[in-house]
Amino acid sequence: MATAEAARQTRPKASDPLSLATLGWYALPGAGVSFLYTLILVMFLKFATDVLLVSSAAVGMLMLGSKVWDAVSDPVAGFLSDRTRTRRGRRKSWLLAGSLPLALFSIMLWAPPTSLGETALLVWIGVAIFGFYTAYTAIDVPHLALGAELSHAPRDRNRIFGARQLLRSAGLVLAFGIGVALLDTPSARSNAPPLAVLAGLATALSIWAAVRRLPPERGDYSGRGGTNPLRSLRDVWRNRLARIVLIVYFIEMLGMGGIGVLSPFVIEYVLEMPGHTWWLLLGYVVPGILSVPLWVRLGSHFEKRRLWMFAMGASGVGFGMLLFVTPGAWPLMLASTVIAGTAGACSNTIGVSLKADIIDVDEHATGERKEGAYFAAWAFVSKLAAGLMMGFVGVALQWIGFEPGGVQTPEVRRGILFLIGGLPLLGFGLGMALFTRFDLSEQEHARIRREIDARR
Repeated sequence: MATAEAARQTRPKASDPLSLATLGWYALPGAGVSFLYTLILVMFLKFATDVLLVSSAAVGMLMLGSKVWDAVSDPVAGFLSDRTRTRRGRRKSWLLAGSLPLALFSIMLWAPPTSLGETALLVWIGVAIFGFYTAYTAIDVPHLALGAELSHAPRDRNRIFGARQLLRSAGLVLAFGIGVALLDTPSARSNAPPLAVLAGLATALSIWAAVRRLPPERGDYSGRGGTNPLRSLRDVWRNRLARIVLIVYFIEMLGMGGIGVLSPFVIEYVLEMPGHTWWLLLGYVVPGILSVPLWVRLGSHFEKRRLWMFAMGASGVGFGMLLFVTPGAWPLMLASTVIAGTAGACSNTIGVSLKADIIDVDEHATGERKEGAYFAAWAFVSKLAAGLMMGFVGVALQWIGFEPGGVQTPEVRRGILFLIGGLPLLGFGLGMALFTRFDLSEQEHARIRREIDARR
């Protein structure tokens, strides 16, 4: 009886809907993790140069190297978490292991000792930022994998990743609001340590609470990851559906990679409205949050692949509207961000849910459960494309004749608008063309799940 009861607990039925409590506990860590990650991405370079008074070039190289490591470490974390066997499960153990280092390295980054010289300070920053991104990967990839394992039901997967996106977006808004407000001031040096301590410890506590409150992991998945990291990556690439999504993601991120960097340039040099960057960026983020329940509801009535295709088109239209921005045309830019932000939420909810279905196709073919390897591969491609594009934007600005702080020529303005609007439009258009080859219907996925379940 005890064995049967344990099996029942670790093998939830795919038809059993997940409770709101389970969705909430799963999504909870996303807010804090997103807050810490966004704060470093947006504010640390300025904090390091203006407050800590270290070389911008040196910090920039450290941040570039850490982002490369962030991408490269994804497949490593994915494979190792797939192979982990512990009492708590192969995902929760990674979340626990990464929680305290994430908090400590974040505190270390924002609160270096005042007695350090420049060389020692750079070493301190290097250790902290590489440590932070290592801990972030150790949490983010297994957390995504855990979401795919909570349920096999397509609609529940939409709810799972919708809840995750809601909380991560909330963390993003808090970072843009509270975080930036406290760090972009003359008192940033004194504000940063308590902010880092509070946010870091709150994030760690949210992870511990989630691990404790979530249902037990599926025991039948333990030890069923890939046996070789290279073979796991090969399986991902050989999976035709996964390969299509990898290529589409890469193309889309090449188009979108410069948006965060270029938005301030558009607002200051094209709109000619300096000082309005953050509220226009919130015009992208807030609709993304508010539209998550809409996409989850639509996912109950329409096929996920159709919804994602529609969202790609809407994203292309939204970003393409930026090609027509002129001085003072903030309503047009706001409309663009609202459309693009609403459409982008689909990719982070329905799109991620669809990836979980692709992993079921792999299990059907190989008998293995490699959620970690799959989500790591998608994360790697996304970060690689975004990093390449961010580097390209800097070169492109110089090539088109951009003059820092000066009045830009019409040609430069058109070049900036093409980089932020034209390239995403082309990227989403090409992505849509490739995605027409994605043919995993909900009926086919249901058949695959029935055959997998019949093997047990």
